[in-house]
Amino acid sequence: MLVNRDSRGWIVVCLLMLAAGGVFYWMEVQALAARAGPTGGSWYGIIFGSAGSAMMLFALLLGLKKRFRTLRVGRAYHWMQGHIWLGLLSYPIILFHCGFRWGGPFTQVLMWLFTIVVISGIIGLIIQQFMPSRLLRDVQFETIYDQIDHVVARLRDEAEEIIKKLVAGGGNEAFEMEVVPAGGSAVTVAESGVKAAQTVNDFYTTYVKPFLADVIPPRNKLRTAPVAAVAFEQVRGTVPDSMHEALDDLASIVEERRELAAQRHMHHILHGWLLLHVPLSYALMLLAAWHAVFALRFVTPHW
Repeated sequence: MLVNRDSRGWIVVCLLMLAAGGVFYWMEVQALAARAGPTGGSWYGIIFGSAGSAMMLFALLLGLKKRFRTLRVGRAYHWMQGHIWLGLLSYPIILFHCGFRWGGPFTQVLMWLFTIVVISGIIGLIIQQFMPSRLLRDVQFETIYDQIDHVVARLRDEAEEIIKKLVAGGGNEAFEMEVVPAGGSAVTVAESGVKAAQTVNDFYTTYVKPFLADVIPPRNKLRTAPVAAVAFEQVRGTVPDSMHEALDDLASIVEERRELAAQRHMHHILHGWLLLHVPLSYALMLLAAWHAVFALRFVTPHW
């Protein structure tokens, strides 16, 4: 989700809520200064804990909203805005709840887990601000992510067909319009054509075919566009003009494969943080629920 002017209302409301909570917390700190200090079992601690837990629960419900898309409960945009800004606000509210003290081993684990969830969410939000535009700019042959393997297989078939036609002709088709040089012979021209076809085939076998595999070799020189352009140009200089069209087709296939690899990489960056953020969020809510039940059962509030 992009943070734009439509997010300003949510940001302002959350900042006002944070400011009100900060004032309330400061007033409680002043009132309890002569005693042990603020704790989660006090009136304000329970209020802050309940408010922070409600915000965390709302943020978690976004996952259920996505799972049950047929339930038309509010716009997905508003759910996402609430997930982000209320999720961020819940962190300082919970800090108010515990008086900025993380307590014993269990609550320390709970707060560290909460911290990781918030940081991973911030990282994901930052990534979402620039990665989609970069994907749109750098990947002209963008396709559906789940179809990338299928498209790569099709590119392999196309490249293989180009090479088969070139090699099967033995170079003869490439020279059928060429003029036999003075003092030469048709046999010499044919042999030159076979050699040129073999040059293209060797280039294909050594660099192009491995590049079109499901996993691109890390040291393949076709991985970067400038180096690939130089490599294809060098091959063009050793073969007749009539073979350039086949090389151009191979170059286009390589370029599309490179962009599909870039799309896959950007997709992993754009969504990979969710592998950490989502499961830890569910774990956090389970532990927080257990903590709340335990606290309300055994902790007596300081009225």
